[in-house]
Amino acid sequence: MSRFATAPSALPGAGAIPVSGAVRAGERVFLSGATALQPDGSVIGHGDPAAQTHAALDTLEASLKAAGGSLASLTKLTTCIVDRDFRAGVYGVIAQRLPNVRPVSTGLVVAGLALPELIVQIDAEAAIPSSPPRHTRPYTFESWHGQGFPWQGAMVLASDEEFFVRGQTGAGLDHTGIKAAGRTPEDAGAQTDLALANLATLLAEAGASMEDIAKITVYISDRGYRSAVYPMIGKHFGGIRPVSTGIVTTAFARADILFEIDVTLLRKQGGKSHQRVRPYHSSAARYGHQGQQLDCEFCMAVVAGDRVLLRGQTGMGLDEVFYGAGDAKAQAEQAMDNVETLLAEAGAGLEDVAKATVYVTDRAYLAEVNAVVLRRLDGVAPAFTTVVVKGLASPELLMEVDIVAIKKSSR
Repeated sequence: MSRFATAPSALPGAGAIPVSGAVRAGERVFLSGATALQPDGSVIGHGDPAAQTHAALDTLEASLKAAGGSLASLTKLTTCIVDRDFRAGVYGVIAQRLPNVRPVSTGLVVAGLALPELIVQIDAEAAIPSSPPRHTRPYTFESWHGQGFPWQGAMVLASDEEFFVRGQTGAGLDHTGIKAAGRTPEDAGAQTDLALANLATLLAEAGASMEDIAKITVYISDRGYRSAVYPMIGKHFGGIRPVSTGIVTTAFARADILFEIDVTLLRKQGGKSHQRVRPYHSSAARYGHQGQQLDCEFCMAVVAGDRVLLRGQTGMGLDEVFYGAGDAKAQAEQAMDNVETLLAEAGAGLEDVAKATVYVTDRAYLAEVNAVVLRRLDGVAPAFTTVVVKGLASPELLMEVDIVAIKKSSR
């Protein structure tokens, strides 16, 4: 595992602790979320979504070049904007800068980014495989769903080691739009049911299966949808037990989308299934002070070859006790205690962390949460991303951290 473009970040709370623009492990490149925030703390393109998108892509391009790749190495884009009206400016620039790359993508409208001046963040994934990537269901639109910008993409991009999947919603695979267009929990459940059926279809076409999924990230636009969404996840995943992170986001690419799911799929190593650490049933788990009857089978960590992926960690201790009520900093300390314990159980350590993603429910919490996470990772220099979100699984949760590590035994 090699770390590139390593320097102190201008993110709130980062201080003098360095992070990496890119971390490469084999073919895979983990990237820090890219914005118009510069190393000196200035912001390029105030009020200009196109200028900020160019700045973000310039940062990604420099990090990828240092790691031996280019913008053509991008496999997935998770694009966070703070207002849906910025989509045309943002995506028009991405289409211009990535001709014929066809990355898969997820588009979110979020509550905020690291600074109030920031409009867009591109949290990209990349791979530099020995053979060209394979695309499943590539598509080209002159105007993406009538939103005024061209777009080339694919439903699945397969590298030598991994499958990258476009965020799945309740839209048909024929691009005809959302099938349950109301705003009720039942509509959210119906969208989830279709999204996961589509996911299974796409994976079969790409030569993968649901059993290859190591992690899911679930986005909903209202916490009230959880009770309808998660039973559908339980229905489609059965006993596969991925790790999971649940985010309440402000909105999606279109107003009628209530649900979107991202998945991480890794090819089985030597035909062996991924190892699932600390399996649990969601209805027996606590989210903050209370449980939620969600009827899903999950686990706390997945080991897939040399990669370790953790469930999003919060102030909820591994002993099912909630720590740090009303205190984001205390919740972050507990979350990182959990991370250290789970990595050890998976055969890794904090020094093996390749990427950390911090979610907070208010920008006011960001500096102190970043400071805790990066202090615990001092000397590691992971790729690092932060997002301000509308909410998490429970109102008591003020922060969550996602962690990906590469076991040192693979080096």
